[in-house]
Amino acid sequence: MPIIRYDPFANFFDDAFERSLFQNNTRGEKKKQLWQPRGFQVQEDEKTYFISVDVPGVKKEDMKMQLVDNNETLHLSGSRKFKHGDAVEETKFERHFTIGSDVDVEKINADLSNGVLTITAPKKEPTKDQPRLIAIKDSAMTNE
Repeated sequence: MPIIRYDPFANFFDDAFERSLFQNNTRGEKKKQLWQPRGFQVQEDEKTYFISVDVPGVKKEDMKMQLVDNNETLHLSGSRKFKHGDAVEETKFERHFTIGSDVDVEKINADLSNGVLTITAPKKEPTKDQPRLIAIKDSAMTNE
């Protein structure tokens, strides 16, 4: 069961046009710096999915992670601050990870260490489906 949908071209055109030679900054405006956590890895064992996201320079208090779309999507958002001399510039980022129905959403947790956010998503215990008897009514028989 896949936990993530990855589109390697999701930001390709945005990145290409962001660096376009045809953009003209004649007003002396400072171009807004964009930053997205691009490095991530998904691993799985018998009981757990592990998602590691590179977020260098981002503090725990500058990130938020929540379940959205009926608990089917992990939404990671936050901001990173860049120092330029005495000035501090803040850029916002977000990432979405689609999780499978086999994830126990109540036990998902995240840990930030050395610029890597590790999200642990335990799998649900497999349930043994027991056959269930369904009563059949005979509506042809009526009381006279």
